[in-house]
Amino acid sequence: MQIIKYLTAFGLGAAGSAAWAADKAAQETVEHMPEFWSEVQEHAVNADVPQLLGYPSDPSLTMTYNPDAVSSGYLGFLQASTTIANFIFAAVVLVAVLFAVFVMINGRAKLEHGFSGKLIPRWSKLDVFLHWLTGIPGVVLILTGLVIGAGRFWLEPAMSPSHFFTLVSGSVQLHNFFAFPFLIGAVIMMVKWMKRQMPEKGDAAWFAKLGGYINLGKTKAEHPAAGFANAGEKAFFWTFVVFGLCLIVTGLMMLYPAAFGGVSKNSALLALIIHIVSAIVLSAFSVVHIYMGAVMSEGGIENMLSGKCDENWAIQNHSLWYEKVAKGN
Repeated sequence: MQIIKYLTAFGLGAAGSAAWAADKAAQETVEHMPEFWSEVQEHAVNADVPQLLGYPSDPSLTMTYNPDAVSSGYLGFLQASTTIANFIFAAVVLVAVLFAVFVMINGRAKLEHGFSGKLIPRWSKLDVFLHWLTGIPGVVLILTGLVIGAGRFWLEPAMSPSHFFTLVSGSVQLHNFFAFPFLIGAVIMMVKWMKRQMPEKGDAAWFAKLGGYINLGKTKAEHPAAGFANAGEKAFFWTFVVFGLCLIVTGLMMLYPAAFGGVSKNSALLALIIHIVSAIVLSAFSVVHIYMGAVMSEGGIENMLSGKCDENWAIQNHSLWYEKVAKGN
């Protein structure tokens, strides 16, 4: 009986100790439950200026700066990322769709007397080469710029995160690579073609008749007289010169800031803004240019394939230039 008493006392004591330990553990468990806070973690930030993917990091831009020294207007413009993306999308996709609808309703500008079969030299082989050296990279830059600038809002929702990341990363690499052949071809072409793109007295009349491309209405419009380049082509050329140079200079500033003696935060913001605005304007004009040359004008694309044009095309679209050619001038 004495042994049983000790065992009972030991058992009750052990049970009591176990109960106390369990209660203590429960208290400790409650006390150490995860709470609504976490340790502050520090992360390196590439730059404290709004940037698009592909915008290179400049160590000087990560330094602490005086907010009063940075334009709030620049920051406000770049923070309107949704609006910027919509303008980029509209400049490429919407313009292309609207022009396609216009062509379907209006019809192409066909040659009134058909193809004569006689070809007239119009562009040199160098001119054709420069056109495609600029044009092909230009299309790549427009499409990759569309992904970089507007993809987050127009493409990402329809893609998985990994696929969108791959698309954007690839677009950035292609954008930076094709910028250089575009630069070389564009600058040479600007200088070489400038002489033939000067304004002439007949340009206003060409615009007044919309180039004779409108087929809607009771009577078909006649093509107004034009020299080597008509007023519409001149308008695109000078738009290309102004905004193309803006794209080239600002692009180089963002890729190689050291080559420009270092770029301040304000300069970096302004360069990015000019690059975006220039891209939007030139993209819209380029889409129209592609439609006019490849779709709208019958026989027009042949100019930049062989460097020659059909005689009837020259008479109908560039009558003043044809007269000079016919006279041997």
